[in-house]
Amino acid sequence: MSPPQNKYGPAKAIEFYNKNTVIFLTGATGFIGKAILEKLLRSFPQITKIYLLIRVSGKKTLKDRIENIFSSRIFDTVKSQFSSAQEFQEKIVRKVVPVKGDISANHLGLSDEDMAMAQEDTTVFINSAASIKFNDPLKTALEINTNGPLRIFEIAKGCKNLAAIVHISTCFVNAPMFEQHIDEIIYPHPLGDDPEAIYDMLSTKMSSKEIKDYEESVVLKAYPNTYTFAKSLAEHLIKSRYRDMALPIVIVRPAIVTAAYKEPVPGWVEGSAATNKAIVAGSIGLIQEWIGNESAKADLVPVDFVVKTTLLSATTADRTLTEPRIYHVGTSCINPITWSRFGMYMVAYWRAVAPPSQRVSDDIRFELYPPAEFKYRYNTRFGGEIRTLARHKHDEERKVYISRAMVVPTVLIAFLQSEWFFDVTNTLVLDDAAPAELKSELKSGIDWDRYMEDYNAGVQGFILCEKVDRPIVTDYTAELRPVSDTKREGSAEVTFMDIMAKL
Repeated sequence: MSPPQNKYGPAKAIEFYNKNTVIFLTGATGFIGKAILEKLLRSFPQITKIYLLIRVSGKKTLKDRIENIFSSRIFDTVKSQFSSAQEFQEKIVRKVVPVKGDISANHLGLSDEDMAMAQEDTTVFINSAASIKFNDPLKTALEINTNGPLRIFEIAKGCKNLAAIVHISTCFVNAPMFEQHIDEIIYPHPLGDDPEAIYDMLSTKMSSKEIKDYEESVVLKAYPNTYTFAKSLAEHLIKSRYRDMALPIVIVRPAIVTAAYKEPVPGWVEGSAATNKAIVAGSIGLIQEWIGNESAKADLVPVDFVVKTTLLSATTADRTLTEPRIYHVGTSCINPITWSRFGMYMVAYWRAVAPPSQRVSDDIRFELYPPAEFKYRYNTRFGGEIRTLARHKHDEERKVYISRAMVVPTVLIAFLQSEWFFDVTNTLVLDDAAPAELKSELKSGIDWDRYMEDYNAGVQGFILCEKVDRPIVTDYTAELRPVSDTKREGSAEVTFMDIMAKL
């Protein structure tokens, strides 16, 4: 990566945020967005205002949504720096200005007053909003993950003092290039040389039925899901329109984002409780049974690495370039972990955890079956509970947990059976020059023994809300064993499944 041509760059990140003190952040209710908000408030006291685009629905008000954000345990560290809740409110929360809007609405759903206010003083946009439902219908995925960023750019064009726009994408925009080394560039679109024509066709020329047919017959033949296709199309549109928009856009592509490595606390993780419980419950069986290549690399990256790269990348935004700078945040090319070893860490930890007392039934276990049998075996195992819950009027949360536990394996299988090698040269250049507040440990490598214990403890404490008894596993080497040693026939009971007790 050539040195940035603007007057800042990563070495002057503190100076950059001293100058550009008004941030417009989308996606702050999500995992990455919340981590970005916490880092800005904790490490950059010079920032004076952070606009948060907040979607309001039902009986929830803007105040309710903000209170919900700050109730997250990610803010415990910054709260501890103040003598009282009132002082935290006065010095930290007051900086946050919620604006009612929606990434899927025209003009972001902003009122004229809110739009004028944001355009008057915003200097940095950070777009973390997205739908990460891999099985969204294509029309929905396009509306949020392709059109959403374009709407942000339209608002940004009216800003008087714009310094940077950071668009958070994903490494898996290049999912069709599996088993290849992937550079931090935008490659030709696999469905055609003219992404504008693809976008125009989907936006204006196709009916809903034709879009659905295109999803099944074209998109899902090249991409593992509609999420990666919509994110990919957004990047190609950014590239094709970059010169005409004349906006200082940079793109950050994380791989699979996982619990914090160090900040704000090791192992911090958050997200949809139902989804995460289902992921945890399903991961061991997937990893041990469905991966044909046990040495396949898992590109996992801690969320605090993603946050630091995001904030650093803004310092390199340059509207005079021919296309945007791109930064991968991943580990497949630097000290990666394999899926099989990740699975063994999971097994070792959860075998040692005392099971909670509440369960869907008294016979929760994890059985290892090949993919073709999974749905049948799942229905055989949980069919009775599902039918019983369907008759209950007040068990919606439990129904979601069970249904997602069945869906998760089918949407994750593509990522577990394939591997990619995402180059991080650009990101390492950022990190090498970064001030202490924004320096990650991507280059030096992750201590996977320590991290995986923190990760599992984070899932247990922050997502399952169980008491964590540290250290739970004192000797991983005694617990870990090759995947080939596990039972492949019949049912292999794994104590780990008891974490599904909260269902």
